[in-house]
Amino acid sequence: MPLKVRRRSAESLPAHDSGFVTGRLSSWKLTSPVIDAFVSDIRTSNLLVMCLEPGMGQGAALKVMLSDMKQHSATHIFRFSGMEADAASKRLSRFARQVEKECLAGKGVFVALDSVPAGDDVVIDREIAAISRMTGSGAIVAVSLLPEDALLAERLTDSVCVSPKNLLVSDVLDLRPSDPLYDVRTATGGIPSLVGAIIRDNGSLRSDSILFGNSYYSALEQLVNSSLRSNLLDEELLVRLSMILLGRGTFEDIASVVCVEPSDVARGLEEFAPLFGVSCRDHSFCCFGVDTIDGISACSFVLSTRASLWSSVFDSVLRVLVERGEFKRAATVARMAPSKAVASVLLEHAEDFIGVGEAGLVRRTLGPALAHSQISDDRSRCLDHVLAALGDTKFRTPGARAPQSSADGSDLGGANQADALLVGCRAVLAGEAVPTSAPDIAWVAGIAVHLQAVQLLRDGRIRAAQGLAGSHALSCTEGTLPAALLHLDLGIASALLGDDQTSVDGSISRAQDFLAQEGYAAIRDEASLLLAFDAILHGSCDLASMDALVRESERTGNELVRVAALMTGAAAEYMMGDFRSAGLRSAIAASAAARAGFSHLEAEAGILCKAATGPGLGIGAVPPDWEDACDTEELSAVARLVHAALAGDDLSPDIRLTLGDAPIPSDEVWLLKVLTSGQGDIQERVRKLIPHAWTAALAPIAFVQRAPQVIRTSEAGGGNKGDGDARGVAPGARLRLSLLGGFSLQVDGETVPEWRLDRRCAKAMLVFVALHPNLLARRYEIIDQVWPDCDYKAGLDRIYQATSALRRVIAEVTPDLDPFLSYREDKSVSFDPALFACDFEEFADAAKEALTCEGDDARSLDAALRAERLYVGDLFVPSRDFTGYVVARRQELRELYADSMVAGAEAAFRLGRYRISARLADSATDVDDLREDAVEVLIRALRASGRMFEAEQRYKKYAVHFVDRTHMPPSKRLRKAMGEGGRGEGDKQHRQNDGEPMAS
Repeated sequence: MPLKVRRRSAESLPAHDSGFVTGRLSSWKLTSPVIDAFVSDIRTSNLLVMCLEPGMGQGAALKVMLSDMKQHSATHIFRFSGMEADAASKRLSRFARQVEKECLAGKGVFVALDSVPAGDDVVIDREIAAISRMTGSGAIVAVSLLPEDALLAERLTDSVCVSPKNLLVSDVLDLRPSDPLYDVRTATGGIPSLVGAIIRDNGSLRSDSILFGNSYYSALEQLVNSSLRSNLLDEELLVRLSMILLGRGTFEDIASVVCVEPSDVARGLEEFAPLFGVSCRDHSFCCFGVDTIDGISACSFVLSTRASLWSSVFDSVLRVLVERGEFKRAATVARMAPSKAVASVLLEHAEDFIGVGEAGLVRRTLGPALAHSQISDDRSRCLDHVLAALGDTKFRTPGARAPQSSADGSDLGGANQADALLVGCRAVLAGEAVPTSAPDIAWVAGIAVHLQAVQLLRDGRIRAAQGLAGSHALSCTEGTLPAALLHLDLGIASALLGDDQTSVDGSISRAQDFLAQEGYAAIRDEASLLLAFDAILHGSCDLASMDALVRESERTGNELVRVAALMTGAAAEYMMGDFRSAGLRSAIAASAAARAGFSHLEAEAGILCKAATGPGLGIGAVPPDWEDACDTEELSAVARLVHAALAGDDLSPDIRLTLGDAPIPSDEVWLLKVLTSGQGDIQERVRKLIPHAWTAALAPIAFVQRAPQVIRTSEAGGGNKGDGDARGVAPGARLRLSLLGGFSLQVDGETVPEWRLDRRCAKAMLVFVALHPNLLARRYEIIDQVWPDCDYKAGLDRIYQATSALRRVIAEVTPDLDPFLSYREDKSVSFDPALFACDFEEFADAAKEALTCEGDDARSLDAALRAERLYVGDLFVPSRDFTGYVVARRQELRELYADSMVAGAEAAFRLGRYRISARLADSATDVDDLREDAVEVLIRALRASGRMFEAEQRYKKYAVHFVDRTHMPPSKRLRKAMGEGGRGEGDKQHRQNDGEPMAS
C-alpha cells in the first residue's frame, strides 16, 4: 500500500517546531492505568482477565507485565491462538501443576495466558480449575480472551476485569476537533494497535504533518481481518462485513443489506469492538479508519476473500452506496466482488463513476457486459464515445461534436446531457464552441461551468473566467472531475491575472492527481499548461517541457492548448532576450490561432511577435493587421504601447491622457508583464511608456538567469600544500544541503524552512537527485521514486511542478539564483555542482581518504576524525522513497562510516593515541555491534590505556551477542587480543596528545 500523507496547514501547528508531531506522538502512553496498577504492589487480586477483540493491545499489555514482573518473579507466557479448546485445557492443567511446584518452592511466579479458547462446560470447568490452582498457590495470572469466550471470563470470579474502554489510548480520546492531531482520533478511535502503528510511521521523522503509512494500513488490515474471523456466528459476521463495507451509516442501512435486525449484534459490538464505532443510542456506526477510501482500499484484499461466500452482501452494499452518492467507495467495493449485478450497476451509473475518477473501471466493465448482452448497443456506443474523448489521445470525430451537438444527445442513441458535456471537455480543448445548457444533475453543472470558463479564457476574458470558476469550484465535491477541472481553470486565470496562488496550491495539486488516473489522458494537457503559465509568470522556464507540451497537444488534437503553449514558450524566449526564437514561435502561434478561429489569441500572439521582431532580431512574419486585429479595448491599449515603443516616440498627449485615466487592463496583465520583463531595449522602452498608475500592478517578472559557474579551487597561500585533502571550499557553493542527522537547506547562508519544500514533493525530489553522481538523475527514475502511480506524461508534469516550487523558494532568498542545469532536449534533472555543497559528499570524501591512506597513519586518523565530526546522524529519508534508493544509500553511508571509524581507530592505536582509538572503535560498534575488527581494536585500545575492567566487560557483551546470533564462539584472534596484557609502550607520552591530564 503506498504511503498516504494527510497534512494540516502549517498555521495550525506551532511555529518553528519541525518535530511537533513526533514529540506529541512519542509522549502518548499506550498502556492502561489498570495494567500499571496490576503489576504494582497495590493490585487487589492475583488474577487479571481481559475479554477483548484482537488488536486492542492485549498482547502489548502482556509483554509490559512480563517485563515488569521479570525483575522479581519467574515469568511464563503461553499463547493458545489456533489451538482447540480441549487440547488447550489439558495443557493448561499440566502447566498449573508446574506453577504450583514453583510457588511451593518459594518462588514468585507470573503467568501470562494469551487467547485462551473456551469450549463446552467440561472444558471451561477444567480451565477454571487450572487457573484457580495457579492463583491459589500464590502465582499472579493474566488471561486474555476473545469476546465469544466471555462465558469463561464470567466464571473467573474475584478477578480484575479489563474492558476494551480501559485499553483505549486516553491521550487520543482527549483530542478535540481544533487539535492539529485530531486526524489520529478519527483514524484510530484510540485503538492501541492503530495508534502504535502511527507512532512507528512517524517515529523517525521530524515533521509538522502526520504520516499515515505502511505500518498504519497494515495494522488496519490485520484488525479488519481478525474482526471477520470465521468462528463468529453467521449473523454477526454479516453485520460486521456490512458495516466495514459501508464505512458509516445507520442500523436501517445494515437491515437493508443483510435483511436482519442488527440491534442485538450492535450491542455486543458497542461493548467489545471499538473498531466499528457503534452507538446504539443513535442507531448509527462509523468504522474507524475503514470509513475512508484509503482505509477500505488498504483492506481490499482481506475483504475480497469474503466475496465468494457473501456476494449478495457486496451487491447490496454497492446499491446502498450508489443511492447515497458515494460512487468512489462504491467503485472500491465493485473491484472486490465483480459480478453481473455489479456490472449492471456500474454501467447504469457510468457517468457518475466517470465523474469520480473511475473511467478505467467503466472501460474494463463495458466490454464483458456487451458480450453478455447486459447493455444495449446504443448505450455501449455512447459510453465508448465518452471514454475515448476523455482517455484516448488518438480520438477524433468530425468537429469532435458527435454527442454534444444537441443538448439532449439525440445525435447518438443512448446519449444524455452528462455524456454531451463530458465529450465537451475534450472538444473545448480542441477549440470547438461547445454549447452549454443548464443541466439537471448537480455534478454535471460543474462540467458546464468548466466549459464556459475555458471559452472565456480563450476569448481573453480572464477576470470573468476567474469569477465564474471561483464561484463554483468551492461548491464542487473534492475528488470529482468538475472540481479538478474548475480548480485548473481558476489556477490558470489567477496565474494570468498575477494573483497569489499559495492558498489554492493544494487544490491544484489534487486536481493534477485526479487527471493522472487511468482514463483521463486526453484532457491532462490543461494541467500541464497551468504549470507552464505558473512557471513563466514566476520567473522560471523549462523550454524542453514546453516543447513537449506543444508536441503532445498536437498529437491529441487539443489545438487550444497547443496555441497557448506556443505563446508561453515565445514569452519565455522574449524575456530571456532570444528575440529571434521568440518571433518565430509567436508567429507560428498567431498562424495556428488564425486557422483555429482564436481571434483574441491571434491578436495577442501578433503583438508579442511584433515586439520580438521590432528590434530587428526576430524572424517571425508579423501579421500586417496586428493592431487592427485587437478585439478588446484593453488589448488595443497594449498594441498602442508596443507601437509607440517600436517607433521610438512618446505617446501622443491625448492617448497618454486616455491611458492614464483608464483602469489597468487586468485581462492583459500577463502580456504587459511579459513585454516589460527582461534586459532588452524594447522592454526598457515599453517600461518607460507605462502609465504611472499601472506600475504598481505591473512589476516586471524577475526572470531567473543562469548564475555564473565558479570553479572549485584550493586556497592559495595559506593552505597546507602537502595535505592531500586540500580540495578547498568552493567559493561558488551558495547552497548548502545537509542530510546527515536531518534535513537542512541553506541559500547564501539563510536556512529555508523545511515545510516550504514539502509542497509539490520538492524536498523528496531534491534529496533523490542530490544523492546521484554529479547531482543528475533521469526523469523516469524520479517518477518511479517520487510518483510511482503516475504515467510518464503525468510524471513529467509533477517534475516540472516540483522544480518550479524549488526555484521559487530559492528565488525568494536570492532572486538571480537558479540551482538547475537544464537543456531543451535533456531528459534528466540536474543541479549545478558549482553551486551546491553537500555534507554527505564531504563525509564520503573524508571517510574514503581514511580508508585509502595506507602507510600514513597521521593522515588517516585526521580524515577519520573529520568523518566523525561530519556524521552527526544517519542519512535523512523523505516520506516518498518508493524505490528504496535513499534507504539503500543510507545503509551504504552507515557501512562507510563504520569502515572509516575502524581505519581511524587502527591508525590511532598505532600512533599510541589509545583513547581516541577506543572512541572511534566504539563508534563503529554502534553501527554494527558484531563487527569483530572494531571490537578487537576497541579491546586492544582499552587495555593499552589501562581500562582493563571495561575491556573485559565489552568482550563479554560482544561474546554473548555473538554466541546468541551465530551459535559459535568468538574467533581465536579476538580471544588472543583479550588475553594480551600490559599497557602499550609510550602510552604516558601520548596521553597528552589525546587531551588527557597527566597523573600526579
